[in-house]
Amino acid sequence: MKSHLLALRALALVALVAAIFPCSAYAGLYGDGKDQTTGDLDNQDYWWSRYDDMMLDKAIQLHEPEGRIGINVAIAQRRLDDLSAKFPKHEEIKKMKAHFDDVASHIDPNASRSESFSKECPWDEANFAQLWVNLHWAQSAYKERDFSAARSCLQNVEQNYGFLLAPGRTDHYPDDLKKWLVENKPVADQLYAEVKKKM
Repeated sequence: MKSHLLALRALALVALVAAIFPCSAYAGLYGDGKDQTTGDLDNQDYWWSRYDDMMLDKAIQLHEPEGRIGINVAIAQRRLDDLSAKFPKHEEIKKMKAHFDDVASHIDPNASRSESFSKECPWDEANFAQLWVNLHWAQSAYKERDFSAARSCLQNVEQNYGFLLAPGRTDHYPDDLKKWLVENKPVADQLYAEVKKKM
């Protein structure tokens, strides 16, 4: 009877662990992420893809030059191909890949590739792109207790905030991107302080 109760308790414990940490969504204690199906990743290419996905929608909304969009779409597709190989079950990566593939299928192959984005579309602006990617990556790295990566990312974030918060530097940005920059400065500062405590 006692062994039967112990077996039932063990089964209950296994069920509880499975409910809290569903194996379909996580890579396991020391897994490589291949089985992860959802959630943010402590991975630089993942966050670059997320940035490209956001800016693709912004570029289309602003009616940016089709050929320039095509160049960035092709670059993003190659990155997403690599990500798909590393994380073949991740639903968001699949959705991003489908999004870029769909847009690529509609781009005029004869559209001029020599035109640049307007000032209103900072897709190719290194300071903004690096800040956005590195802040999000730092947040994921911190959650994974990857403090060294988080610190490196936040050093870059701090440097780029110095450039982007200079007077007039982002006056031409869309309002939502300017708002994001301002609102996330204290978020970045707080995270950097927390990371320094862990190092």
